[in-house]
Amino acid sequence: MELQGLRQAASQGTISLPPPRDSEKLEDIPVLRSCLALARGISDFREAFATSVFPATIGKLMTIVEAKEQLYSKEEPFTLKEYFYSTIVPNPSELSMVRMESYVNACLELYPNSNLSYISTKTIVEIANFFIQDKISWRSSDDPLHEKPFFPEEEIMFGSKLKKQMNNWEVYAREIRDMDPYVHLILIILYFVALSPLNKHNERTSQILYQIGLLRKGIDSPFPCIQLGKAKNTTAHFGIEERLYGLRTRQWTPYLKYSLNNLSRAFNYSLELLKAIERLYEQSKIYLQEIGLGTHVAFLPAIFECPACRTGEFSSKTGTRRQVASHILNDLTRADILERVEDGRDKIFFHKRLIEALENREYSFQTFRREIDPFIPLYQKGTPGRTKKEPA
Repeated sequence: MELQGLRQAASQGTISLPPPRDSEKLEDIPVLRSCLALARGISDFREAFATSVFPATIGKLMTIVEAKEQLYSKEEPFTLKEYFYSTIVPNPSELSMVRMESYVNACLELYPNSNLSYISTKTIVEIANFFIQDKISWRSSDDPLHEKPFFPEEEIMFGSKLKKQMNNWEVYAREIRDMDPYVHLILIILYFVALSPLNKHNERTSQILYQIGLLRKGIDSPFPCIQLGKAKNTTAHFGIEERLYGLRTRQWTPYLKYSLNNLSRAFNYSLELLKAIERLYEQSKIYLQEIGLGTHVAFLPAIFECPACRTGEFSSKTGTRRQVASHILNDLTRADILERVEDGRDKIFFHKRLIEALENREYSFQTFRREIDPFIPLYQKGTPGRTKKEPA
C-alpha cells in the first residue's frame, strides 16, 4: 500500500515514478521517497521559473553562481565582482575568469549548435572543446600514465575498459526506457558521474549534459545549482572508485538514493536563489518609488541583466543618450543601489546588492536605507540629454 500511495502522490506532480518493470532496482521505498521529493522540488522550481519577471537573466545568473561554486574549490579564491569586472575589462592572465566565462558559454550556447539527437561521447567532446585551456582528456583505465587527449575530428580513443563502460553508458542514454523521460535523464547524468570518464571536470561536464538534455526535451529552465546541494566527493563516499564499473546493485542503489536527495536539496537552493533575485527586484522598485525616483524603475531590468557596466554599455542597452545614461547611473549610485568604481578613465557601476545576494550562501542582501534627503535626481523624465549637435 505504501508503494502504491507513493506512486499516486508522485503522479500529481510533473514527474512520474518509474513503473514496476525495467526500473533499475528503483522499487525500494527509500529510493521512491527520494524520487517523490525530487518531483516536488522540480515542480516548484519550474513553476517559479516560468512565472519569473525576467527568466533569461535569472537563468544566466544561476549558471554563473554554479560556475563559481564549481571553480572556487579548485582555484585561487575570487569573487563574482571580479568576474563581472573581467567581462568588461578582460585580463588574459586571469585563467579562472576565462574558465568561468567558458563554462557559462558552454551552458548557454552549446545546445543550439549541436545537431546530435541524443547525449553521447561525441557530446562530451563538444563540451570539452570549450575548455581547451584545461586540457581535459579521457581517463585511461588501462594506462593511467598515457591519458588520451581529445581530437575533435578524429575517432575517440581511450582504454578498452573505459571504452566498454562508455559504450554501455551511451546505450543506456539511447534506450527508450519504461520510466519518465525526466527521471531517465537524471539517471543518465548520475551514471556519468559514477563512471567519471574524464581526467577532470566530470561534475561540470555532467551539468552541461543535463542542461542540453533539458532543452532537447523542450524544458526551458536553467540547471539548478547542484554544487550547493551536494556533498564533496560523493562517489568516494560510497566507494565508487574510478577503476570500478560503479553500477552494481549494492553500490548503485545507495548512491542513487544519496544523489537524488542532494538533487532535491539543490532544487531547493536554486528556488531560494530565484526567489531572492525576485525579492531584490521588487524591493528595488518600491525603494525607488519611495525616494522619488519612480522614473528610474524602467531601467532596473537592464541593471539586473548587467550587474556591472560602463556608461556606454548601459546607454546601448537602454537606448538612451550617453549623458542621460550617466545621469541615471549616478542617481542609482547616490541612491545606494549601485557602487561606482573608477579605473583610470573608466567608471564601472556594480549592482552591489545583487552581487552580494549571489555570493551569499543564504542569498541575503543589505536592506535599503530610507533616508536620502534632499535627493534631487540628475535625470528626470523628459531630460533632453546632449543639446550640442553631433559632428557631421
